[in-house]
Amino acid sequence: MQTLQSDRPARPLLRRALPLSLAAVCFWLLWQEAATLDLPAVATSLGEIPAWRWIAAGLATLASFRVLAEYDLVGHRHMGTGLDPRRARRAGAASIAIAQVTGAGPAVGAAVRWRLLPVLGRGGVLALSALVGLSFMASWALLAVAVALPVIGGVAWLAPLLLAVALPAVGYGLWRVPEIRLLGRTLRLPSLQAAGRMIALAALDLIFAGLALWLLMPTGTVAPFTLIAAYTLALGAGLMLGTPGGVGPFELGLALLLPAVGAETLAAALIGYRLIYYAVPCVIAALYATLARPLVASAVPTPRHAPARGPRAEHAFVAQSDSRLLVTGPHSAALLSTAQTMTLFLGAQTGRLGPLLPGLRAAARSENRIACLYKITGRDAVAARRAGWSAVPVAREAVLDPRDFTLDTPERRQLRRALRKAAKDGITARRLSAPDWIEMSGINARWAAAHGGERGLSMGRFCPAFLSDKPIFAAYKDGRMVAFITCVTAPGVMSLDIMRHEDGVPAGTMQALIVAAVEAAGREGCHEFNLAALPDARLMRFTPGAEGLERFKTAFAPRWRKLYIAAPDMLSLAIAAADLWRTIQQPGALRQPLTAGIWESAAPTVPAPANATLPPARRWRALPRRAGGRMAG
Repeated sequence: MQTLQSDRPARPLLRRALPLSLAAVCFWLLWQEAATLDLPAVATSLGEIPAWRWIAAGLATLASFRVLAEYDLVGHRHMGTGLDPRRARRAGAASIAIAQVTGAGPAVGAAVRWRLLPVLGRGGVLALSALVGLSFMASWALLAVAVALPVIGGVAWLAPLLLAVALPAVGYGLWRVPEIRLLGRTLRLPSLQAAGRMIALAALDLIFAGLALWLLMPTGTVAPFTLIAAYTLALGAGLMLGTPGGVGPFELGLALLLPAVGAETLAAALIGYRLIYYAVPCVIAALYATLARPLVASAVPTPRHAPARGPRAEHAFVAQSDSRLLVTGPHSAALLSTAQTMTLFLGAQTGRLGPLLPGLRAAARSENRIACLYKITGRDAVAARRAGWSAVPVAREAVLDPRDFTLDTPERRQLRRALRKAAKDGITARRLSAPDWIEMSGINARWAAAHGGERGLSMGRFCPAFLSDKPIFAAYKDGRMVAFITCVTAPGVMSLDIMRHEDGVPAGTMQALIVAAVEAAGREGCHEFNLAALPDARLMRFTPGAEGLERFKTAFAPRWRKLYIAAPDMLSLAIAAADLWRTIQQPGALRQPLTAGIWESAAPTVPAPANATLPPARRWRALPRRAGGRMAG
């Protein structure tokens, strides 16, 4: 044990010693190279740089820092800080300008951001600095391997092929794994939109910075793309070894990668580059950081959770998702956040869809997400297309009118046959007034284990706090519950939510439960019972079990109604559809508490269990058998 403890202090020293040793070697080699320089020739080369090239290099430097400022803004949007973009850009540019000169970039950059944006808090500043630094290094690594190395190696034609492989691979990885667990915390990785923007901005920064150096060399000394490629690789050496401004490794790297460039010419260009790209921006940034007023408060409003109500019964699922309310005058809608999208769910909750579209796009852009409309009606799809959006069918929902529902029709003969089988096997179905949460949670757990887990987002999940005021119907055999279904409601509408059953349940059991629910909806005066949606006919083959569900619903002889997905363009629509499919198949934890803030009712509601990690039997005993009120709307 003593040996282990004595080894621990040595590990940080070893980690610091390696880059310091490599930097020292670089300095020594650079010193040996500098000793051979003709200093008067270097001064002559520096004086021969025409004024227009200094001006052009200054403009390239300005463009590079403008790009870096935009990079910081992408980080702010990823974190959802909501700060004024101008303040975010200025703080980012200042922090980078100072940090690249002083060395210890992440620490100095965080200190400058903390000076200018204390409103973020220490944790927010550190998280932003880490995000910007790590994502830039990742973007640099991709560009260095896929572009810079082939150009320096004389096989520039290989760069497009490597990018064509690398970019989709990175995109697939971020789509497949949008979050990671690190030190007990869940970290959201950049969205595809954010990652693409970061890679593009990193590429532009390298181009403009390399161009600033190229402009300070005599005409014809080296091709611009060759210099930019060499600059990219040399910059990486300076960043990884962590010397102030990359001094030593950067210069040595350029000298080794550009052997055809005269030493005096390169030295003069590097001196000019250090002045115009490092010294001048650092002085300006230091003045700004000293004189600017720190942002200690922000007027960004706290997003409101969208109410779990609306003209469609499925709006209740908003309570189980990471949602917010979008309001434009009398028009409002629920927005659901996924890894890649900001999705307006089911259309407007109040008012019309059209006036909400600009606000949706702005909300999505503010968090590097794709604006999306999901499961909207045909009328809303027309409104979206008029606004220039792309919309395609995504699902079909089966609906009945419970007021005239009868089994005595030729179209429902298979349904009658299934009900007779259930009755013969002793199945009885009834509505529950006091649900047995322990028994239901057991059935749900066994069903989920047999079917690969529950689905999420637009499909409800078993949660007693959510279901406590919903219509629930159970099927019994020999006095034991073998299946149950739950429903959600809106004015005049009841919709099927979840269906759970034991393995080997008698045939016709689930049909008997739905018939009981339809008859209850008719007694309550509902004009519609929704059997829930199936994938659109073109998507059926991609959804296991969809054909069986289609036969199951068709036995009720319903009326089919198309639902649509929409996005600003077809590429965004494809990404959004893939992300929504992944989220439905692999939902995260129920993050939003089911508290009274979501339910707009004067009656008391059931809170989410505080003991959520306890075994099911103990967990659900903490809940009352029945809630005192119903969801408004």
